[in-house]
Amino acid sequence: MSAVKRSLNVGVVGMGKMGVSITRNLAFKARSAMYLQLHSRTLSKARKVSEDMGVDGATCAMRLHDKYSTMTKWCDIVLLTLRNVDASRHVLLEHPDAMLRHARKGQIIVDHTTVDAETSRECAFEAKKRGALFLDVPMSGSPKVAFNGQLTLMAGGDSEAFQRCLALFRMYADNIHHMGDSGSGSAAKAISQMLVAVHNTAAAEAMKMANVLGVEDYQKLVQVLDSSWGSSTMLRRNAPTMQDLIRNPERVPPSSSASVEALLDDLSLLSPPAYEDGMAAARGSTVNIEDYPLLANSVRVLEAAANGGVGASDMSSVIHFLEAARASTPSTSRRHNDAPAAAAALLTQSEHRAPQVVDELPPVSSRPEDNDVEFY
Repeated sequence: MSAVKRSLNVGVVGMGKMGVSITRNLAFKARSAMYLQLHSRTLSKARKVSEDMGVDGATCAMRLHDKYSTMTKWCDIVLLTLRNVDASRHVLLEHPDAMLRHARKGQIIVDHTTVDAETSRECAFEAKKRGALFLDVPMSGSPKVAFNGQLTLMAGGDSEAFQRCLALFRMYADNIHHMGDSGSGSAAKAISQMLVAVHNTAAAEAMKMANVLGVEDYQKLVQVLDSSWGSSTMLRRNAPTMQDLIRNPERVPPSSSASVEALLDDLSLLSPPAYEDGMAAARGSTVNIEDYPLLANSVRVLEAAANGGVGASDMSSVIHFLEAARASTPSTSRRHNDAPAAAAALLTQSEHRAPQVVDELPPVSSRPEDNDVEFY
């Protein structure tokens, strides 16, 4: 008598835009081969996701959860798409019902949240104590990219666990890399965000220089630069908005999920706080921002923008705050610099104008359940 093949039980924790996009890919591509387990802080949100997919024709079976312990009881693999490191630590380590307290032997827990490498290593250590496996797999790409199944994933952790998850990852990502041991995926994402910040500042300086030198056709300039060694994704993405803000200084910088605040949050992971167990401090892994002058200047500029009242605006709004790069030491614990006087004038002049919304190309990180952000 042949054995009955059991459906793979896959859990998704976090029903923001990224989590929903991943869930939809799984539901429509796996069909009856998968039993989806959905968790949201607000159960009604998970219920709506399930109902909407049913209306759209998904045939995959789904179960809703409001406890982390029931997720670990049911799931072979759990995927987390949460807001930030605090949300991730809460769900995995610190909540009375934390997932890693209930992890089972052979179970794989995958954290897609942008967190610091030491938190990822701590989670892997806790999982191993219970015979479970943990992968840190931060993402790069917007909700639209996730919806289209084209995310970039950078994974850290056990190579066998990675191979077991690979077919699953391919349902919502098309650029997938195993970076090495636990924490290496999170480290790769941190370095990526460092480059995003530096390239964003460089793009702002380039657009300011173009204005000073009297370049009229900035679109043609960007087209030329895009085929030169000076090209970058940040230049391609942000130059049009930066030029618009230069030429219309009264305009409110556009709001965006790829915001100044979101990028600062990610950069703060390069120098994480010492958690109760002191693992990060013990490993000596914290970063002195001043050892990285380009990054330090970029952090100063971002902090000035956040202090200037445009923290929720798109990262391209740093175009108005480049003078902050001359300032004193940046604060990786977040925003202690004084805002330039120009910021107050900018906001006063434009207080009656409706903000624009930028919702396109690249990256930015994640926020828990209302996770409508890009993962750069």
